[in-house]
Amino acid sequence: MLKQIADALGLPKGNDRVVQFKVEILDKAMPAESAVVFGDMWKVDGFYTKKTLELGCKRAVLIDSLETEKWLKTRLQFPQIDFLKGDFSNSLFMKSIQEKFDIGVVFDVLLHQPPLLNTLHLMLEKIEQRFCIVQPMLREQKYPNSLVYLPGNTDELYPLGAKHGDYKMFEVSQVNQSHWIWGMTPTFLHAVFLGEGFDLVHQEELSPLPNKHWFWGGYIYEKKRDNPSHWSTSKVTPGLYKADW
Repeated sequence: MLKQIADALGLPKGNDRVVQFKVEILDKAMPAESAVVFGDMWKVDGFYTKKTLELGCKRAVLIDSLETEKWLKTRLQFPQIDFLKGDFSNSLFMKSIQEKFDIGVVFDVLLHQPPLLNTLHLMLEKIEQRFCIVQPMLREQKYPNSLVYLPGNTDELYPLGAKHGDYKMFEVSQVNQSHWIWGMTPTFLHAVFLGEGFDLVHQEELSPLPNKHWFWGGYIYEKKRDNPSHWSTSKVTPGLYKADW
């Protein structure tokens, strides 16, 4: 299933419209001096990281858990690019990164992040100005701010609109990256960013995926404020808590 979805995820192939869409959203997040791109390696070899330089950034950092020979050649060609190898959902790894960046870029990788809210928070801690996202999005559901865990929804919400016999699509016992994704509605994404102190400043929609319940969404959020009431500010209470219940 992952290969099928990947073929529809806008990998760099000539003038592919989804690739163009991602580059257009990235361009609208500019200007910026520095950029950090999360998860830009699998089958794209740092393609969008390199694009940030072409769009005006003087420094770019790619964070991913794998690297390729093609990517190493890109790094040698462009000394303005750095690479941090690790898991951006890991708090200890992310806390070790002291640098902050003007913009952050996430294309498609949020779809299969188990600790979704925490991963986004760790990413946004590194951003000083704007954050751009392009990924398949789920149409709004009955209730706003909906997030759908897709294992168990094998028919109506399968994003490519057709079954494939090679995989157990959205089988609840198959929770690796090849078999499941989150279904995020726009209102869910907007609510999460509001809680992180970011406001939506731009959004676009590309033609739908084969399943009419899905579409390509492009979003740019801008940092406006800190949130002292954020869940990440909770600390361990020393001693005994004086119960008031």
